[in-house]
Amino acid sequence: VIFLFSTNLLAENLNEALLKAYNKNPKLNAERENINISEENINISKSDFLPSVTLSGSKSKENTSKLTNQDGSDTSVTDVDPLTTSLLIEQTLYDGRSRNADLEKNRLGLDIAKVKLLKVEQEILYQAVEAYTGLVFANKKYTINQSNVNLLKRQVENDQARLERGQITSADLAQSESSLAGAIAKFIETKNEVVTGKIVYENVIGSINNINELSEKLKLNFQLPKSLSEANEISQKNNPELIIAKLELQQTEYDIKIAKADLGPSATL
Repeated sequence: VIFLFSTNLLAENLNEALLKAYNKNPKLNAERENINISEENINISKSDFLPSVTLSGSKSKENTSKLTNQDGSDTSVTDVDPLTTSLLIEQTLYDGRSRNADLEKNRLGLDIAKVKLLKVEQEILYQAVEAYTGLVFANKKYTINQSNVNLLKRQVENDQARLERGQITSADLAQSESSLAGAIAKFIETKNEVVTGKIVYENVIGSINNINELSEKLKLNFQLPKSLSEANEISQKNNPELIIAKLELQQTEYDIKIAKADLGPSATL
């Protein structure tokens, strides 16, 4: 799904809501962090081509205050706290191209992370539009039902007065009261829908101070395919799940190469 948003055509509040969701949604931020992790994995793979340096050292100390010579006199002992150090430099000369396969695998991992980010971006923007329009619709229903309840309350009060004057029967009043009870039930239902819609909005987009500030005038521009064949062509080329599946297949092929290299000879200098 591809959304194109025009600042001139879109209500400002919706545009701000989409921008807020794009910048602050936790799922999107998590996918962006995965890209940083994938880039670091590439750096680690590149470092495997460099020599490794290991520096180690040890120091010991011995108490010689009680040592004596054969004649019973104190002995003098030197070098009782020796320091030992070692430096090891290794360079892998041949590993069956295991390092190359690992590097290419991690590069594919970066591509996968980018496509997954694109996939989540599309999902979050779609959810943001749904959350925004859903909350606007729920609030509109709430306002209409609130007005309906107020109208029916006045109707019941009017019918009670008419009943006292003998203009209507008790059955007419009961019908008005029944309509009011139904309207109140619908009003409570729409009130709950507003609460639910606000929760969904804040989960996807972020906090909102005043629901009534959301604009009801929404216009979206969609680039839709003109035919089913064109839609299939676009999906085969741009569908994130298909792209991810192909990249993961290539990663698996590199896993096989790495496993074969581990079974082969290696040379280290």
